[in-house]
Amino acid sequence: MSSLIRVRPTKIELIRLKRRRELARKVYRILRERLTILVNEFMTRIRRAYRIRREINRDILDVYNEAAYLLGLYGSSIYDYYDSSTVEGSKLVIGFENIMGVKSYTAMMKKGRFIDTYPELNEFREHSITLISRIIELGRIEQSIKTLGVEINKTKRRVNALEYIFIPRLTATIKYLQMKFEEREREEKARLKRVKSMLEKHRG
Repeated sequence: MSSLIRVRPTKIELIRLKRRRELARKVYRILRERLTILVNEFMTRIRRAYRIRREINRDILDVYNEAAYLLGLYGSSIYDYYDSSTVEGSKLVIGFENIMGVKSYTAMMKKGRFIDTYPELNEFREHSITLISRIIELGRIEQSIKTLGVEINKTKRRVNALEYIFIPRLTATIKYLQMKFEEREREEKARLKRVKSMLEKHRG
């Protein structure tokens, strides 16, 4: 049995309680829809993170093999040559993204400008940039997963509070007031019958 809300037993309070219950039900439906959308987005991002993680594991091996090949072919001087071919380095841009009203940190890499060099070095550079971009993308997605997880828990608590606490208490209080008014009405009718009976006896 849900605990009752303390209110004055008046018809006006009964009307107010019914309006509050109707509003609570509307909010509950909205939050349930929001929760469903958040969970769907959460699961979509988990699958995407898993796919990108697999790509990163594959790319790391490829880039490592290319680096080992270049080092064996050109020696350690290849690193100095790599630096000298950079006109403008790549930059990391950090900001926020809005996911269903939830703000999450985001980041993306702005590709730099480079001078064309040996074909092998150009290919290695492109693969390295792609790998770093995917790592940044994975970090962005995993951050959004954490943020969505927190929001899902908050929304779930609100939904549960409305479903199992607030709405049942309103319903129980409304039923209590209705029973109380019905009881008063029966008592009033019984009193009127007694008065009518006494008046009839007095006239007789």
